[in-house]
Amino acid sequence: MILVFALQRAGRYLIFLLLIVFVFPVAPAHATELVQGKRYTILLAGLDRDIASSNRDRRTDGHTDALVLLSSRLGSGVVDAIHIPRDTRVYLPQFGYTKINGVYLLRDRVGLARVAGELTGLPVNDVLLMDFTQFRHALSLVPALHFQLDRPVMAPEGDVHLSAGTHILSPADALAVVRFRHEPLGDIGRVHRQERFIRGAVDLASKLPYALFGHVLRQLDPQVNTSDIQIAYALVHPVREYHAHSVPGNFSIGPGVSYWLPDQRGMKIIAALVLRKEPTVSAFNAWENDGGAHDVDDGKDRSR
Repeated sequence: MILVFALQRAGRYLIFLLLIVFVFPVAPAHATELVQGKRYTILLAGLDRDIASSNRDRRTDGHTDALVLLSSRLGSGVVDAIHIPRDTRVYLPQFGYTKINGVYLLRDRVGLARVAGELTGLPVNDVLLMDFTQFRHALSLVPALHFQLDRPVMAPEGDVHLSAGTHILSPADALAVVRFRHEPLGDIGRVHRQERFIRGAVDLASKLPYALFGHVLRQLDPQVNTSDIQIAYALVHPVREYHAHSVPGNFSIGPGVSYWLPDQRGMKIIAALVLRKEPTVSAFNAWENDGGAHDVDDGKDRSR
């Protein structure tokens, strides 16, 4: 009985592969040649929205609580990721200071791309916008990721509980891993976990055939077109080096809205490294002058 069930599943999977190969032909030979040597930066934006939720606010939430830039000089095989904490303070004309996770609500995709580019020093070419349902669906189409957890993780809804240790992540598990933030460093701890998750996801994406890669991207964001898929495919095929960074800064202090205050000089140094330019200031001098050498984890939970 088990063997019959396994054969049935294998048959369905084979049919699925044949269908996507029919819909998405092999990448044209000239597709990557058209963009070889050009820098391409895509912003991955995760909406804090779940259309399957019983909570009406969750079904309509437009905050982008996960923001990651992936950048590469296409054909180089070198990919850099820059993670942006959701509470990063940015300034918008007519609105004043606000958290970057609310920019999409105020300025849509184009505005979010512009603000992320100004913050990081890397102009954004495209935005890949996904919600919980799209994230889970896309991950159901690819092999599961192996992931090491240093602490127990749970979904806010209470439907996923993961112990510390190594896990083979289901789509629901993966969503809990990238969302969990109830720990001493709060959202910054979550960013560190997202860094490791995205590294694994990029490695997985670099091994996908073009047909499946394109199908997964369309599940993540139905607005991507064939040109977007071709360029994104060139970004992660191949991957020889991968470097993860996050916007440097510190927590705001005092009453009122809690922000992550970006260190602009530190971010310029990171941008110079990503762009392979000579930084204009010593990284360690800037760090010491800003008191960064004395930063410690004080154990306070800022995740609320």
